[in-house]
Amino acid sequence: MPTSYAYLCDRDLAASEFEKLKNNGLLNDKLKPRPHGDLIAIPVLSGDILLEFEKVQKQNPHTSLKEIIVNPPKGWEKLGDIVIFKDGTDTSDWPMKEVAEALGATRIGIQSEISPDQTRDSQLQLIYGDSGWVVHKENLVEYEFDVTKVMYSSGNVTERKRMGGLPVEGEIIVDAFCGIGYYTLQLLVHSEVGHVHACEINPHSIEGLKKGLARNNVSERCTIHEGDNKVTMRDLKGVADRVILGLIPSSMNAWGNAIRCLKPDGGVIHIHMNVHEDEIEEWSRKTTEWFSTASGKNATALHLEIVKQYCPRIMHVVLDLKLS
Repeated sequence: MPTSYAYLCDRDLAASEFEKLKNNGLLNDKLKPRPHGDLIAIPVLSGDILLEFEKVQKQNPHTSLKEIIVNPPKGWEKLGDIVIFKDGTDTSDWPMKEVAEALGATRIGIQSEISPDQTRDSQLQLIYGDSGWVVHKENLVEYEFDVTKVMYSSGNVTERKRMGGLPVEGEIIVDAFCGIGYYTLQLLVHSEVGHVHACEINPHSIEGLKKGLARNNVSERCTIHEGDNKVTMRDLKGVADRVILGLIPSSMNAWGNAIRCLKPDGGVIHIHMNVHEDEIEEWSRKTTEWFSTASGKNATALHLEIVKQYCPRIMHVVLDLKLS
C-alpha cells in the first residue's frame, strides 16, 4: 500500500477534522483515512508521521466491470475486501482476478439465503479467494467476521449509526442478540456507555465479536454471555438501564426477559420487528400496551424508526420504549 504523511485525531472528531484539512488544501485525497489504535489517521500532504493507506477508487466500478465481462450484474455488496454478488449470478466465464481488482477487492463471494435456524448462519459461497474472514469498516468502527458463516446486513447501517449516537453516558446495556457486535461496538466506540452485556448463541458470531472488541480496544467495557439468551438473560435480572432486542423478523420471545433485565425503576427497550407497512402504527400502539401491562409500569413510545424494507410491503422497524 502507498504511504503518506498522517494527521492523527480522536475518532469523534474525525469527520470535522477531515473537512478542515480538505478546506485548507492539506488533505491527500488520493488515499483513505484509516483507524490507528484508538485514533483516526487522515492522509495529509505534509507532516511528521508516515503511515500506509488504501487508495481511493476513482473510476466508476460499473464502467470497469463492463470492460471485463459481458452483461455484468448491476449491483453487488462489498464487505471489507470481499465483493458479494446475488444468489444465481452466473460467474462461469468470469476472469475472477480482474473482476476483483476492478471492484477494489481481493475476494469474490456469492450470497445465499440466511439459514433459517436459531443461529441464522450465513451460507455465502466464496468463489475466489481462500478465507472468508474480513475486516469491515463502518462509521469508524471495525467489524471482524467470517462472511461464509456470519450474516451482515448493510441495510441496517442507519440503525447501527443511530445506536452509536444515543445519550447513554454511564448506562449499563444488555444487547440480547448482539451477533458480532452490530450495535454493541457502535455504542462502545462512539459513546460513554458504562458497560455492555452482550448475549449471543452463535459461536461464529462470538468469535467475531471477541476479535472486534479487541480490534477497537473496547473489550474492558463488555461482558459476553455465551449461549441461549432465554437462559443468559435470567442472570442479568435488574442490571440494565437499556435493552436492545435486535432480532428480526420478531424479538417477541425475549420481551419478558427484557423487562426483567431492566433496573427496578425501569429503563428503555429497543424492540426490532418486521411489520406490514399498513400496520406499523397499530403494532406500535399494541406493543406499548403489552409492555405496560406485562411490566406493571408506565410504557411510553419515545421513537419509531423505520430501518428498511425487508421485502415487499414488510418493513423492519424499531420501537424505542421507555418503562417508568
